[in-house]
Amino acid sequence: MPDNSIPKNSAEEPTGPFQTRFILNPIYWPTWLGIGLLYLCTLLPYSWMLTLGTTLGWLGYNILPGRRRITRANLRMVFPDYDKKQINQITRESFYSASIALLESAWAWWASDRKLKPLHHVEGLEHLQAAEKLGKGVLLLGGHYTTLEISGRLLAYHADNVFPTYKPARNPLFEAMMAYNRRQMNKGLVASRDMRSIIKLLKQKQIIWYAPDQDFGIKRSVFAAFMGVQTATLTMSTRLAKISKAPVVPFYSKRLPGNQGYMISFAPMLDNFPGSDEASDARAVNAAIEKHVYDVPGQYLWGHRRFKTRPWGQPQAYKPKRDKYIRRYTLAHCLLSLPVIAYTTWLAIKNKQLRYLLERITFINSRPADLIIHAASIGEVNAVAPLVNRILKEKPSLKILFTINTPSGRNAAEKLFGDKMNYRYMPLDWHWLINRYLTRVNPGCSLIMETETWLNYFEYCFYKGITNIIVNARLSERSINAPYTVRYWINTAIHYATHILARSQVDADRYLAFNAQAEHVSLIGNIKYAAKPPAEIKATGVARPFVLLASSRNGEEKLIVNTWLSLKGEKPLLVIVPRHINRIDEILNDLRGLTKKIAVRSRQDIVSEDTEVYIADTFGELTGFIYESLFVIMGGSFEPYGGQNIIEVGQASKAVIFGPNMNNFYMEAEQFVEADAAIQVADQQELSIQIRKLLDDPVLLTRLGENGKDLVRSHEHIVDNYLTEIKKLCTLIKN
Repeated sequence: MPDNSIPKNSAEEPTGPFQTRFILNPIYWPTWLGIGLLYLCTLLPYSWMLTLGTTLGWLGYNILPGRRRITRANLRMVFPDYDKKQINQITRESFYSASIALLESAWAWWASDRKLKPLHHVEGLEHLQAAEKLGKGVLLLGGHYTTLEISGRLLAYHADNVFPTYKPARNPLFEAMMAYNRRQMNKGLVASRDMRSIIKLLKQKQIIWYAPDQDFGIKRSVFAAFMGVQTATLTMSTRLAKISKAPVVPFYSKRLPGNQGYMISFAPMLDNFPGSDEASDARAVNAAIEKHVYDVPGQYLWGHRRFKTRPWGQPQAYKPKRDKYIRRYTLAHCLLSLPVIAYTTWLAIKNKQLRYLLERITFINSRPADLIIHAASIGEVNAVAPLVNRILKEKPSLKILFTINTPSGRNAAEKLFGDKMNYRYMPLDWHWLINRYLTRVNPGCSLIMETETWLNYFEYCFYKGITNIIVNARLSERSINAPYTVRYWINTAIHYATHILARSQVDADRYLAFNAQAEHVSLIGNIKYAAKPPAEIKATGVARPFVLLASSRNGEEKLIVNTWLSLKGEKPLLVIVPRHINRIDEILNDLRGLTKKIAVRSRQDIVSEDTEVYIADTFGELTGFIYESLFVIMGGSFEPYGGQNIIEVGQASKAVIFGPNMNNFYMEAEQFVEADAAIQVADQQELSIQIRKLLDDPVLLTRLGENGKDLVRSHEHIVDNYLTEIKKLCTLIKN
């Protein structure tokens, strides 16, 4: 036999507020006090209750700034033409109305029929009755009006088969009290997520009263206009109507002026509902609700985050919520402020640039711009240069702010682009500083090179609706294996990125493994292949043939020189260009026991026929040494530093040897080895063998260099690919 009983849904599970655990546990005694005071409100005359509620609303308006900001933000979105005075007026009315609603809850639960019935009026009851006659149950469409609780009691005077949907309150005692009294007013309750019970009740011709005007995220929602704003709207109305065939009847309630009580009203059933698609249905639902909101805007519950889910890339309605891990990020920056400022000051003094200090710790020189392009240092500046030149060529009127982290990067950028854009050091990632900085610059788009994932910068770009794109995006193994808190920070920053243009499939997969959504990650390729060599390459002045150890790091000079000196037979000069030129004393100390035949460029030592090692500890000359070398040994790869970029070596048609540690440049390493353009060695012994082989085989040396050149040329289209994708995302560049 069919089950015709009313389903035992979650509303029947609570056993009421008068349980021993609620009475004896002191944690609930303040709640009992509040409930007692609410009950006393039912003894007041109606006009006194309204006055008391208005007074409490005035108090709430003045002591709850966060809720006040949310209310105003909502009102500014739906009433863009209203001036400040009008917005403030509705904000106050909303606070008054919400506080009155709290007292009205007590009246709905405990006031006598003799007191309540004369206070209400009803319109359009025939629409509800007509819907019931269809025999499919009724979906009673409500909204979060501040009269919601009292209207439930008034509705019960005209319909005895109403099941309101509800979301449990956080306070267990208040939840039990609310559920108990709502069950007294209506035939029952049903949890808003209990779809099975809701459908069963509709099949039993019951009335389901629900209010879908809340933002539960984009899952099971679509964007539809609500009061002119694209709003995440639940699709439950469509799903329920399709399954049950129940008609949808809009239900309204409002507080009448002059202490006249309340008006509850029913509108005609929604026509052609459900329709052909969920978006149209959602718009119909929103239109039915907003009709009443426009009538009495001060009686809508504007204090909740109705617009917290925004279409991707649009400005957010509210200030960001900062969880405990993000607060730890802020705390870490606060604790490190003094050391960071001290270090920044030292760098400013060292480079004789006061602007370096000021621009890093303040928002000066933050001129308005259409586009921010950020490259951390000289390597990223050179890599992004072809893309920047293409953007300048296609959009010469575009206002660009180029930001850098280092003085050397700024010098390189200014030489490359001249007065075609403004330059500035990237401010430190303090959330207050980044907020002010982005407010002043107010860009439409931001392009971030490679691995720069500053949490506050990404967060404020997201909340301000700035299209923030990571270009040539890569994630290192160090990021993947970082402590949980650091990974959480990276994860959050990645979530806030508008789009990620990855340089390799491995990097794309790493971003997806964090918090990136698949539709926001695109595989483009390595933009560094498109970097152009300088038009003029300064001669090094070294007369002897030489092999170059490029961008060497701590410990590598000793290893390579030791290997070099152990080679049998004739060999050319070994030139070392260290990654950090200020390590010269440390390098000389490491090499002291190996050879004394060392010349140092910064000391203007002469390279004689007896010189075995020449250390070029000067800035900006690496390219010249690469082009003049016989072949290159790439530093950063023989100790666990992750390697260095080898593409410039290929551009120069030079063979390159690198060690086992190329984690940060694994893609380039694999491509060069597969193209027979490079040699990777596992240890010092293999390094010695391969160096000797290259020195003895000029044909092999030439072949490796030419293969490297061809490999780089085969990727010249990469800038076109990046520009095409960026144009899709950033309308400033497209138009």
